[in-house]
Amino acid sequence: MNRNSQDGRSILPDFALDKVNDALYLVGPDARLAYINNKACEMLGYKYRELIRLKYSNVEEELLDPDVAALWWKLSQRPEGIRFTSQHRMKSGEIIPVEVSSSAYVHQQQNMVLCVVRDVRELKQRTERYLQQEQQFRSLVENSPDLMARFDTDLRCLYVNPLVLELVGCTAEQAHGWHLTDTIPFDETGMRLFRLVSNTLASGEKSEAELEANYDDRTMVLHVRCVPEFNLNGEVTTILAVGRDITRLRDVENQVRAAHQQLRLLASNQQQQTEDERKHIAREIHDELGQHLTSLRAGLSVIGMQPHDPQQVSQQVDYLMTLIDSTIQVVRDVSTRLRPNMLNMGLVPALEWLRDEFVKNSGCSCMLIVPDKKPVTLDDQAVTAVFRVVQESLTNISRHAQATRVSIIVQTTRDAIVIQIRDNGRGFQMQSVRHDAFGLLGIRERVGMLKGEVNISSTPGEGTQLELTLPLVANPSH
Repeated sequence: MNRNSQDGRSILPDFALDKVNDALYLVGPDARLAYINNKACEMLGYKYRELIRLKYSNVEEELLDPDVAALWWKLSQRPEGIRFTSQHRMKSGEIIPVEVSSSAYVHQQQNMVLCVVRDVRELKQRTERYLQQEQQFRSLVENSPDLMARFDTDLRCLYVNPLVLELVGCTAEQAHGWHLTDTIPFDETGMRLFRLVSNTLASGEKSEAELEANYDDRTMVLHVRCVPEFNLNGEVTTILAVGRDITRLRDVENQVRAAHQQLRLLASNQQQQTEDERKHIAREIHDELGQHLTSLRAGLSVIGMQPHDPQQVSQQVDYLMTLIDSTIQVVRDVSTRLRPNMLNMGLVPALEWLRDEFVKNSGCSCMLIVPDKKPVTLDDQAVTAVFRVVQESLTNISRHAQATRVSIIVQTTRDAIVIQIRDNGRGFQMQSVRHDAFGLLGIRERVGMLKGEVNISSTPGEGTQLELTLPLVANPSH
């Protein structure tokens, strides 16, 4: 666009200056605009003829103040000019932020000021968006339960969140500028972290691994993920490392794994006990009951062979009656091993039977204390569970405790029954109990199925106490 000097429109080379991305104003001593390029018209929303008739102070309103205008002119005439941020008024009245570079310009032996004006609205918006995003990032990472650190391409620390500062015990100022190779320990964990960050930096792809880190007296298991951050040219500029503490998760997994192993061992032990019990019952049936039945058959055959001798028949009948009584006792013993009949009569009679059997077989005194007034009423499943727990406890006392006194105390509350089994035996260290102690494990599993609790306490030389708590069923008969 060529403009002639008669209408004041041809002072600078339009063909070059109209291609500049910034707005250009050429301002004379009277503050009138001697030249403007197309970018200035676009930026302010004027047509050329409208804008060229204005003074620069109509756009730059701060220059309406004579003192400010005089200072601006003076500073602009210096060799280095002046650079500042300001605001220009558009034709619509909207005020826009601009960056202005003013410098002296001589045209036809007249001093003027050339203003190069850059519209910084988009830059300001980008800056505000960046600051907003940065604030959101900081708000996120500073309240995150994860450990977070950002490194530049030289592996120097740019940022760590408060959780990291708390863990290592330093301030943000001390952490800023850390070099990764100077701060990590030279052990397997440190080298794995260094390789993780380096691989992300070299490949431009995220990488992750699990690391064990020791801090003070505890070991943390961290799941560390390194993520590359890029600039607009697609180049990696920073690496964000995020570490999540999964120690508790791994502990739970190990506990679950150990529990599964215990259950497998318990199931295997229960199966072995069942097989042993079956063998014992089969032996009793085969050896004792079978022998008794064979003797009965032989005795009956003898009676058949002696029909005319009443005395011998009477003797043989007496012998067979005694043999039948023994056979009945064998059947009762086998039945009792499978399930004592006392269980059908309720908890207290079953515990009394257990006490009597324990005293008879071990020679140790055993006292049973039950509520006098309030009857103890449980459903069949609970009665069986309590019976087996007490039975197992007494068996353990007989085998290991070397006790001389044992007490079984039954108490009831509004919603639970509490049974304590105490002995004055040698006791044991609670920490030394093996994980595969099937007796205790079986007790816990049996009680756990009824949503009850078992607490065992023992001190070497001071005996042992097992406390069983089971919730009461409202109407166990229904």
